[in-house]
Amino acid sequence: MRNSFDQAERIGVIGSPSSTHSLVSDILGTAVDKRLVGSLSIFNFTQDGSDHYALGQITEIKLRNVWSEDPTMRGLIRQKGSVDPITERQDTHTATMLVSSVFGKTSNGFEPSMLGTVPATGTPIKLVNEHVMRDLLADYAGEVFYLGRAYGSSILLPMWFKHFGPEEGGVGEAYHIGVFGKTGSGKSVLSKMLMLGYAKHRQMTIFVLDPQGEFAKLQSEPLVADVLVKKFKKEVKVHDLHNLVLTGNDLFKKVLTLSGFFDRLGIFADENKARAADQVDVILQGRRSSLRGVSGPVKPWHFYRRETFEAIYDGLQIEEVLTLIYSGKEFRDRVRSALTTIGPDQLYEHWQRVANLFTYEGKTAPVEIKKLAKSVTEEAKGQIIIINLSEVNVPTNIFWTDDVRMIVINEFLQSLSSEAQATYKQGKALNTLVILDEAHRLAPRERQENPAMEQVKNTLKDAVRTTRKYGLGWMFVSQTLSSLDREIINQIRIYLFGFGLAYGIELQALKEIIGGNEEAIRLYQLFKDPQSTPHQKEYSFMTIGPVSPLSFSGIPLFFLALNYPGEFLQQTNPS
Repeated sequence: MRNSFDQAERIGVIGSPSSTHSLVSDILGTAVDKRLVGSLSIFNFTQDGSDHYALGQITEIKLRNVWSEDPTMRGLIRQKGSVDPITERQDTHTATMLVSSVFGKTSNGFEPSMLGTVPATGTPIKLVNEHVMRDLLADYAGEVFYLGRAYGSSILLPMWFKHFGPEEGGVGEAYHIGVFGKTGSGKSVLSKMLMLGYAKHRQMTIFVLDPQGEFAKLQSEPLVADVLVKKFKKEVKVHDLHNLVLTGNDLFKKVLTLSGFFDRLGIFADENKARAADQVDVILQGRRSSLRGVSGPVKPWHFYRRETFEAIYDGLQIEEVLTLIYSGKEFRDRVRSALTTIGPDQLYEHWQRVANLFTYEGKTAPVEIKKLAKSVTEEAKGQIIIINLSEVNVPTNIFWTDDVRMIVINEFLQSLSSEAQATYKQGKALNTLVILDEAHRLAPRERQENPAMEQVKNTLKDAVRTTRKYGLGWMFVSQTLSSLDREIINQIRIYLFGFGLAYGIELQALKEIIGGNEEAIRLYQLFKDPQSTPHQKEYSFMTIGPVSPLSFSGIPLFFLALNYPGEFLQQTNPS
């Protein structure tokens, strides 16, 4: 390490005034024409009698020439354009460096430390090169992963993505991740790369809720699939949301009511619908054994059968049942009349579309939601399971609306959280990450008038508060900070910010998250719009949190994402 540091290129020295938060560097004349903003820099110093190395990124370069600030000299420069030897030769360049990590030399190598003092002025500051990075992080070589290069540099920025279990390479508990950036900022591509970073842990299960079908395309990307299957030994499964099978009588009552089934029977008031749904449940549980086709409790996956419906059709015409729904005779007669007028065939068609949500019959690759959630501790452990929410080919034989879509999503989220809790009670961790693309659609900041949407948001809010110790982590991908529920944002531990959050309420929210670090904000505001370079799009990101061995001090890191999939996969699978 000492040899690598000595041979690294010197760009400046520590200047004044400096602090343990940010250091001022006087740039050498030989380095003033270099692109230094964003560059990873390093300096060596002694602290408590031992050798230390501090790394950080240069966030800003300032130019000053005290002679040219003199009013008389400024007037002369305005006339001549330049005055030798005042202009240029008397220029001084200073850089602001944010120290993100410090490593102290021990008998076992290098261990994380802190900047507890400010080194003397004149202490050399050098550019980090591959040799320095390799020697400094030798103890972490098997853990690092690469998403990009240090902003303004060609040096790969090392990152690590630890699994949530107690085994080697894990942190023993889950944490939550947020990826933010406006449309076109590269956040979805970065999310895929993050997913692949976690996929290298064979014991870790990954669920993806995929609203645009972006992640579902992984199976059709041969290079990506090759890395997942051959190197990471991961199996990728894709399920369409409408192929997930619902369970439970309570949920059936809810969807049946939502479908308008009782409205067709002339039952309009919510309290009467609830009573009618309860009577349907009584029949399905076999508690009216005199009805044909029902000799005992009916399993939810048999609700779709004609004989089950016939029992409901007959039961809703019995005076004893109708009395429990309506006290007034005219209302009971209205229900009987509607049943007769519509007829059993039309009503059965309506009934069957709802019941098909609870059965395996007629579905392509069906899977029960509760079994899917439970499978993360059994046969599906270590898999990547993608739930496609794009819904381009929903069968017409099922009742499918936005409300039902939210009900199915909520059932999955609740089942997964319940399984995580049950696993924790057994003394184990679930070791699972759930990725939610376009998360602001599922957990918007504003209160939703739609009860089904509000329930999904509340489920997610409860999950981020409680599932971390269960080994269940959540990754939220959203277009803006202001569009996602604030409580969820506050529970996130690792943040990655792409282009587009530099103005208005987005900027204010960003400042709050990174502790008002003005130097970091100024560098973030230099990010180019990826759409401004259409031939070679550059996706810049700022990250904060324990995402890298170089970021344990809480100072943001800046990087330029690798080109996906080519350059990224080359670093992931160099062989």
